[in-house]
Amino acid sequence: MQTDGKIIYAAGNPDLYPIEYYDAESQTYQGAIPEFLDTFAQEYGYDLRYFQPGEEDRRVELAKNQQVDLISGSEAGDWYDHTDREPVLLFDSETDDEEEAYALFLTQVSPSQFQEDLREYAARVSQEEWTGAILQSVGEEAPQQQMHPGLLWGAGAAFLVLLIALILALLRLRKRKRTAVQNRSEGGLDSLDTLKEAYANAAASPIRSGYSLVCIHLDLDHIGRLWGYERARELFFHGAQILRKESEAGEILANCGEDLLILKRTAEPGKTAQWTDGVVQQIRTTSAVGLRPQDVAAGVYPLAAASRDFDDTLFHVRQCARAACREDQASRLCGTDQCRFCQERWSLLEDFFHALERKEFQLSIQFFVDAFTFQIVGGEALSRWYHPKFGLLNPTRYIPLLEETGQIKALDFYGMEKACAFLEELAGHKVQDFFLSCNFARRTVSAPDFAQRCAQVIQQYTFPRKLLILEVTESQQMSSSETEQFYCNIQAVRANGMRVIFDDFGVGFSSFHDLQNCPMDGLKLDKELVDNMQTEKGEAILNALVQAGHRMGLTILAEGVEQEEQIAILQKLHCDAFQGFRFAVPLPELEARKRILQGKRSLKDRDNIREENCHVE
Repeated sequence: MQTDGKIIYAAGNPDLYPIEYYDAESQTYQGAIPEFLDTFAQEYGYDLRYFQPGEEDRRVELAKNQQVDLISGSEAGDWYDHTDREPVLLFDSETDDEEEAYALFLTQVSPSQFQEDLREYAARVSQEEWTGAILQSVGEEAPQQQMHPGLLWGAGAAFLVLLIALILALLRLRKRKRTAVQNRSEGGLDSLDTLKEAYANAAASPIRSGYSLVCIHLDLDHIGRLWGYERARELFFHGAQILRKESEAGEILANCGEDLLILKRTAEPGKTAQWTDGVVQQIRTTSAVGLRPQDVAAGVYPLAAASRDFDDTLFHVRQCARAACREDQASRLCGTDQCRFCQERWSLLEDFFHALERKEFQLSIQFFVDAFTFQIVGGEALSRWYHPKFGLLNPTRYIPLLEETGQIKALDFYGMEKACAFLEELAGHKVQDFFLSCNFARRTVSAPDFAQRCAQVIQQYTFPRKLLILEVTESQQMSSSETEQFYCNIQAVRANGMRVIFDDFGVGFSSFHDLQNCPMDGLKLDKELVDNMQTEKGEAILNALVQAGHRMGLTILAEGVEQEEQIAILQKLHCDAFQGFRFAVPLPELEARKRILQGKRSLKDRDNIREENCHVE
């Protein structure tokens, strides 16, 4: 197909020999990919022109500014702004359990016909032809005679296999060296290891008082729930761009999860807080998504007051940033009396795994009741931490901490074990009409080994599988690959007989995506929806959710039911079950079991249920 020489602009990789590289002598791009693109352009009638590289690789810059149609010489894991659809895979290989892939990214400004033509042409080029092209790029003649399709063609096949393996190994080595030298992570930031090394040097310096570690916390989970993962990702890059723009030459920038970090040096350390407030304000006011003040805030830890241990300082500055978010501050200074809260959280984190071993976490159960009979039909398994120093801890004191630090998985499976043991004991007393839900964070459910671990736990018990419900909490945003694994895991545990419901349903962006795409057995309406349903709009939204859920065969539960007016509206909407202090507060495991086994199922009058001997702080 001829296109009258339409000009196509490409951004190349100047340092991917022999796949693609810039030859300074001829001032042209050379290698297997440029040869491929040149042949394609001639056949399809395009005028393909490479942008000349600067001192460094310009592909990220050119993609971001939408100056090119094509991003070339891309390796597995590369990502660029304004790219469209899936990349065009050219060549992949797997050696020594490592997989390498090379692809072309099409930008959003590239003509649709060009995209179709390129994909069509790339599909026609075999892996054997790519092998020959790579060999020619390093000065080897590609053999002409082909052997059986399952073998490498031509004489000297063993030598060619070794040569290809060597080339790929060199490419991987070059990639690692570039990473080690540039130490650039997502968003163009330095790696956390680079920051850690710079911190150690600054902490040992006579002028350490001139340095501060600054952490800017972005509440990407909240943004992801409201607007979706891509919008959260945009906010991250937006914040990173502003931080780079406002930083001085030589300052080290990195990220740790959803936090942006900078080792800031100022002649007057007191000005660091002022500088930090300005950066936070810029992010808040120039973001493409609507931000609350508590969505972006910072912590500042002067090295003069900081520990020389990087992990200790990092933990405290991140906690101060989160505390600033909760208190609607732009920033918070570490090393003051305000840091007592941070110190407590550090102690809790250090104690966590020992607490699991010492069985300091106890099971409490809050009942669900039938929406019309007010009979107990099930319960939710909740944790209570009886800490030897801090006493009884409300879950809000430690659950967010464990989620932030990635430790929540251990508590999730501990809770599952306790729930299974509770159901097993009821089954031993012939009680098989009481279900129990146990909470799992989304990040836990998205782990590759999640379904396997669930199967290992439940196979130790004999109670009916349908009585165990996995209640997935709406707490963390996920990437597309994590979401795919998440859905696969949900299918696997349901196939094993367990049921799945989604907590806090109806407020976040992911709720409606889950409703369309994820197999589930029920949903729990978010308390915010229940609280606001007495308005005309609130009732209409709730009615739509309940009806949609019922049409899909889902059980609808409502949490936070406290008032008679709420009960009346939820009954009119045909909600299936209620949970709330109007009916029952969380009970210790022994008290909950005793009530069920004694057949005291009616909670119409609440029967003065109280959580025994528990003062929740």
